[in-house]
Amino acid sequence: MKKNIIFSALIFLATVALSMLKVTKMPVHIAVSLVGLALLIAFTLLTRKSWKLPAVEIISRICYLVALITGVVLMNVHGVAVLSVVHKLSAALFALLFIFLFVYKLIAKKK
Repeated sequence: MKKNIIFSALIFLATVALSMLKVTKMPVHIAVSLVGLALLIAFTLLTRKSWKLPAVEIISRICYLVALITGVVLMNVHGVAVLSVVHKLSAALFALLFIFLFVYKLIAKKK
């Protein structure tokens, strides 16, 4: 559970930093997204055996990947509103699922 708390806190901080694009500007946004990706990969490799809801865990990681890919595409293609919407929705869905999973693991640990 200690790994979950440490990695979850770091990933949550990265997610908060990513949501503050107007404050951090694009270079920091890109760096934080790559740090978040590295954290998420390490978190996945270290905690895969303790997943309580594997389908939701996989969907949350797919949402991060979709947000990352659409973000890279948005850097190269301007004026496509659908990409921007997909980027923001997948990032928001990742954040919601990540928080849900963290709370679920805390509740499951107490039982």
